[in-house]
Amino acid sequence: MPRRSAVLLLLALLLVGCRPAVPAWGASLDAAKRNIDNSFAAFAFRFYNVQRDARFTVARARMGRFTLTPSRIFSDTAVWTIMSPDSVRALHVQGTLTDKGYSFTSRAVAAYPERLGDQRHFMQLTRLGDDTFEWITHVDHGIGPVRAAEVGAAFGVLFTAFEGRSSSAIRSDIGEHFPRTARHMRQLWNITSLRVTPQGDGSSLLAMRVTFTPDSLRGKYAAFAAYLDKYVMPSRGQMIVSDRTGASYMNVQHTGATFDVRLRAKNGSLVALSGAPTPMPDSLQVRLDFSAKMSIFRVGYSNLIADLVIERGQQLRGWTLRFQREPRWHFPLGTEHLISTPLRRPFEGRGTELRLAVRDDLGRQAMSVRQLRTAVQESAIMRWLGGLGATAFGDFEGRTELDENRFITELFGAMRLDVAVIQ
Repeated sequence: MPRRSAVLLLLALLLVGCRPAVPAWGASLDAAKRNIDNSFAAFAFRFYNVQRDARFTVARARMGRFTLTPSRIFSDTAVWTIMSPDSVRALHVQGTLTDKGYSFTSRAVAAYPERLGDQRHFMQLTRLGDDTFEWITHVDHGIGPVRAAEVGAAFGVLFTAFEGRSSSAIRSDIGEHFPRTARHMRQLWNITSLRVTPQGDGSSLLAMRVTFTPDSLRGKYAAFAAYLDKYVMPSRGQMIVSDRTGASYMNVQHTGATFDVRLRAKNGSLVALSGAPTPMPDSLQVRLDFSAKMSIFRVGYSNLIADLVIERGQQLRGWTLRFQREPRWHFPLGTEHLISTPLRRPFEGRGTELRLAVRDDLGRQAMSVRQLRTAVQESAIMRWLGGLGATAFGDFEGRTELDENRFITELFGAMRLDVAVIQ
């Protein structure tokens, strides 16, 4: 799946939330609408007519190709803006909206974002040993003067707004309050099944099926549709969010064109999908299974476990995932002769860490923050996996990325228009 398209699946849940989600984004309806418009505009800017300077164009392509074999770019002066003598390389990139589109420019040091939609990217590569490297990526994105606590509250409403409502009422609200967004989204997927079942304990159980419809994209976004055909339609996977006792709070199943989502809510909170309606804690586990067809091979993993911690500070709301257990890998016949020890390296020590957050304590506007840290050990099997990833990245570059950027820009534009007329 394209890097950002998986995130768009969450926007289907926004349609489920409909109007009740709006007041959670501010103290009043007007404030909420301003905050939502700013945030949607910030993301729309990011995908509008994207341009990159020469260094970042080269760096992005080579990083995409050699992520798992970073020795190939460690000494490449065309990639890095900082090459320290202590085995550290770094690239700083500034993102900002200009008259011609959204511009990414490499810098010796990128400034902290001051304007709506501006971004600061920091990518660092450190040599830990002869064949072992650490990647660190940090991105700040200005989303306007919304408060982090308001964003956190909005996400809470987003995932529980189906509570106590009928399926027909939700579908009616989608057409009434988000008509432009719904029309645009139907080019990518349809909510083909939506059922809310009241439980005897006062909770509500949501079962929703979302079906990808790449055929609807072909007229306007042909390359994007072709990419979905090649990489999404043959893939399958599952995500289960549970607590330490094994009680599940979210289940997402993916098979080819369909995603099935199950949630349960009570009193405005997600609760366990079965049994007593236990409120979801802030310390959880996420289990991931996934496989995709790459060339003539099917490649994937099962039982990839992440520890998830939800942060609920007044000025920072965030989600941190830490992967410290190697999954079971599924590779084609013929790769068993490759030494698999390097596959454990990203899960050793601190493991691989991914953090997504919103914070409002560092300037005049809030920041959406994305941080990733992982380690890789080069080997034959990592070169083989890197080659598969490079092929997928190469297929995405060019026309496919332009189509996806245009689709996302127009999506956020539709959402802004829909929010603007809510009374």
